[in-house]
This record gives sequence, structure tokens and C-alpha cells, in this order.
Amino acid sequence: MINKNLVKFRFQKSITTYDDSAVIQKEMAHSLIDKILSNCGDSFDKVFEFGAGTGFLSKNILNKITFKEYYANDIIEESEFCIKNIIDNVNFVAGDIEKIELNNNFDLVVANAVMQWITDIDELLIKIRKNLNDDGYFAFTTFGEQNYKEIKETTGVGLNYLKSETLKEKCESDFEILCFEENMQTLYFNTPLEVLKHIKYSGTNGLKSLNWSVKKLKEFDKYYRESFGINSKVTLTYNPVYMILKAK
Repeated sequence: MINKNLVKFRFQKSITTYDDSAVIQKEMAHSLIDKILSNCGDSFDKVFEFGAGTGFLSKNILNKITFKEYYANDIIEESEFCIKNIIDNVNFVAGDIEKIELNNNFDLVVANAVMQWITDIDELLIKIRKNLNDDGYFAFTTFGEQNYKEIKETTGVGLNYLKSETLKEKCESDFEILCFEENMQTLYFNTPLEVLKHIKYSGTNGLKSLNWSVKKLKEFDKYYRESFGINSKVTLTYNPVYMILKAK
């Protein structure tokens, strides 16, 4: 079970380091906008972004999409200041997207690297559909099964990412799938400790607290190097997933 309080705490701790560390998430935001432009157009009346964070996606939307009203949400309150520095007249609501009330008919709902933190995707999809116009779109990125596979194998801890077919099936109830893409990307680090720092600074270690003793760190380091070492480097796998949905 995802501990939303821990997720919130870890992202709060990483808000000043996220932009420099979350390199894959930044690329995903750029790619998602390109897919929105190709599949949905470039002009909307009401746009809603949840899990807005420090504003990777908000910046891209401001630069490439026209809108009349912009609504944003994040689980951490500090995100409001980040987004208002990008879009000064944003309507911001802090809180867990699964719990806050939405009382609007949006033309476009977007989220970048957020859906993996959702406890009940089925209920959230229903919620989003209810708050979309009949010709509205839901565009998001998340991660597939192979994401952070090195961490899960080494520590036994990891999110239960949905299989691609399962995610598609869930979306098809209320949406038409206009675009589905996934790929694999590998980052390389000098040491396993740098991998842990990367995860910490990008705030994506919100699943479970691991008590790192000196012995455990040494064991982690040894296993990680032996299992995922390539040419004096070690790897960390990302498995980005992109979806563009149209309301049925």
C-alpha cells in the first residue's frame, strides 16, 4: 500500500533538488506536450493539471498551448508557489487528487509522472471523466513494469506498476485511447550510492522507509555492482509510458 503521507514528505524534502535530478520526468513532460499537440490540438478553454510539482509540465503548456483558465493541484502545498511563478493566475488546490473535490468541466486534464502514485486508478479515471467535457482529453505519463527494476531486485521494495494491457483495459471503459507509447531509458551512475542519491533528490523514494545500516549499505553496494555494473558504471532503468485519452 502506498503511504501518501510519506510520498508527500519525500517530495517536500526534494522540492529544491527535483528540477536538477528528475531528468527523465523533464523529458517526459516535453514528449507529452508533443503528443497532445499531435492528438488534441493546441487550444483549450479550461486546463487542469494534477501532481503539478515544480512545474515541468506547466512550463511546456504555457509555451505551446493556449488556454483561458488553468487549474492545478499537488499533494504538497509548496507547489502552489512554483506554479504561480509560471502561471500567475492559476487556480491552485492543494491536496491528494484522490480526495479533493473537482467541480468543473475541463477540456484537457494532464498529469506527468503521477499515476504510479494513485491508490485506486479505476476511481480516479471515473472522477476525471465526470469532470471532462464530452469532447475533452486526458493526457498523462506514468511508468511501466520495468521501472527501477534494479532497486526492486536489490532491496525487494518497489511500486507495483501496472502491466501495459491492464492499464489500457482500465482506460478503455470511459475513454478512447488515441495514443499509447512506452519506452526504456537507462541512466548510468558511478556508484550504487549515487543511484540512491538520485532517487532521494528526485523525491521518488516515497514508497517505504529503508533503515540503512553500514552492513546493509555494503551488501547493497556489492550486489548492485555485481548485478547491474557495466564498464565501471551502474545502471538505473526508467520505463516511461504515455497515454492520450479522449472522453467517450
